[in-house]
Amino acid sequence: MALEGVLQEFGLADILQLIYFQRKAGILNIRGKIDTVELSFINGNISGLRSQRRSEANRLGKILIKRGLISQKDLDTAIEMGKTESVKVGNIFVRHGLVSKDTLMEIIQAQIIETIVQIFTWKEGRYEFIPQEIPVDKEMPVYLDTQHLLMDGLRIVDEWSLVEGKLDLNTIYRRVTDPEPGKLTDIEKEALSLIDDETDVSTIINISYSGDFETSKAIISLEEKGIIEPIVVKPLDEGTVGVERRLESPFYFAILGVVLVVLLFTLKGNFDAFKALQRTTSGFNMEKIKTDIDIYNAVNGRYPSSLEAVTKENDPWGKPYIYETTDRGFKLFSAGPDGVAQTKDDVY
Repeated sequence: MALEGVLQEFGLADILQLIYFQRKAGILNIRGKIDTVELSFINGNISGLRSQRRSEANRLGKILIKRGLISQKDLDTAIEMGKTESVKVGNIFVRHGLVSKDTLMEIIQAQIIETIVQIFTWKEGRYEFIPQEIPVDKEMPVYLDTQHLLMDGLRIVDEWSLVEGKLDLNTIYRRVTDPEPGKLTDIEKEALSLIDDETDVSTIINISYSGDFETSKAIISLEEKGIIEPIVVKPLDEGTVGVERRLESPFYFAILGVVLVVLLFTLKGNFDAFKALQRTTSGFNMEKIKTDIDIYNAVNGRYPSSLEAVTKENDPWGKPYIYETTDRGFKLFSAGPDGVAQTKDDVY
């Protein structure tokens, strides 16, 4: 039976946790206003990603061209070969010795992480998970640990919250004026050199050697200085999102209630699995809170005196997380199912 719904009710982190914990194989389709993304899973871990908005071959090829690893002719030839031989472009690059397997895998994994992090920021969308067997690409097997990706993803989302509303990874910029001599930093100069009216922010970040966050800030600075401006890209047809006002009807909430009850009973039918899911959720939540604490320390020069300064979130058992400052920093943990600290079921 397919798992489906809207991201407003069941977020991406929850979906990924469920797929990972139950070691599912299949396809997760996520449809939003700006993109439709297809994630494939083998044994609960991510094995591939496709984006309707971004051509994998063109985007991968553009990064390799910008890095000086292949030519435009190499890319065009590989795309044609891929069509006739039904082979991924990346595999063709490796077969012909144009790019090493490790380099290609690094770029592919970075693209997957980047796209998933962007989905974390979506305000609305629909998802559907279809269980099915996923064939392994023997030449270029992609494997991303879903649990580690979630932790990294939440950390990256925290970093990106500092530029939230100012930059979108899908945005394409064009140069509108030349900068005044000596007015740009080295990072701004590098970012400006990569803006060519067709390369999106995501690809520029992948190409740049200055780091994701610093490059992002440089692009924002260039726009604020009036040197570049975004090229307007129309969103996908809103019909692909399918979040309609009729979802607010009492009938919808009745159906939603039944679905949630069925889901809870399914999980509780295997009580050990349900408890383990709660512990996993607690672990993910604490990783995010730890990042928030570190950010607070970086901004204020000290750790918060109480956890309420960064979050009011409780653990999966409805109890506050336990936070203590120490000589070396801080300690954060959950008292676990029994609600009593310093017992064997505590979660760190």
